[in-house]
Amino acid sequence: MKKKKNKKKNEEAVMDMTPMIDVTFLLLIFFLCLDFKTLEGKLATNLPKDVGVNTSEAQPIEKLDIRITMLKFGKEEPTGYGRRILLGHKVSWEVGRITVRTVKALEDMLKKEVKNRIPDKNGKLKPKPITIKTGAGVVYGDVTQVVDIARAAGFEEITFGGGEGSYRNQQAKKK
Repeated sequence: MKKKKNKKKNEEAVMDMTPMIDVTFLLLIFFLCLDFKTLEGKLATNLPKDVGVNTSEAQPIEKLDIRITMLKFGKEEPTGYGRRILLGHKVSWEVGRITVRTVKALEDMLKKEVKNRIPDKNGKLKPKPITIKTGAGVVYGDVTQVVDIARAAGFEEITFGGGEGSYRNQQAKKK
């Protein structure tokens, strides 16, 4: 019997070079587009040209603090859609160092305080900035009421300070 010759042994393995060339060119383009300045670890910054210690002092900003404090939490009543209202909820407001307990007294106090104007950077007189701070148990409605009264009185710059958290969290801390 004759033996058949294996044709596969005689054939050469042909390797397609196209994918290797594609990858090489992609790496070449990648490294050409790479910004080598970022590898140096330097950041482009605009530093002041002054040399030495800055001797100017920042002037303190004269502002009016309004603190909302809960006097009585009230009773929660559901209104539907997962919302609740507080019946009998009472708050007081500290404007500077004076405490007021009615909305009318707060309005009168802020109308009086808006007349105490301070100069801005350009020398123009403007009302003092207000910072509203809240105590535990104060709800959004109490804060928005103060903002509305302050805007109606003529205050322009109103910021919000930190609060003390919820009424329930304060009660849990006491236990």
